Amino acid sequence: MQRLLPAAREQGVDMVVGDPYSSGVLAGGTHFEYQPAPAHILETVRRIREVAERHGVSVKAAALQFALAHPATAAAIPGATRPSRIAEDLGALREEVPAAFWYDLRETGLLDPAAPLPAGA
Repeated sequence: MQRLLPAAREQGVDMVVGDPYSSGVLAGGTHFEYQPAPAHILETVRRIREVAERHGVSVKAAALQFALAHPATAAAIPGATRPSRIAEDLGALREEVPAAFWYDLRETGLLDPAAPLPAGA
């Protein structure tokens, strides 16, 4: 995604992001790229969760809002596994994620300094 979305923007192409929760690992699951998450991914998510907890943010909201922040992103498909997840996704879209959260992710090396941030950050 670090190369694809910027290239799409340069070409004037809008993208639909599928799987903004990385196969569930960013929504509390244990899978990444449709298989059991390796230890280094689980460690990264643990570190993201620590930053999120300090700011009172859900990782699910951060993941969905981050996926939608890139100018080339036209939409995201969260992939609800059951109807109740749709309400969760709507809540994640509406959750306020403070700018300080994104800056803390950058300071800890968990977010690329060049990555576009959600509006208001």
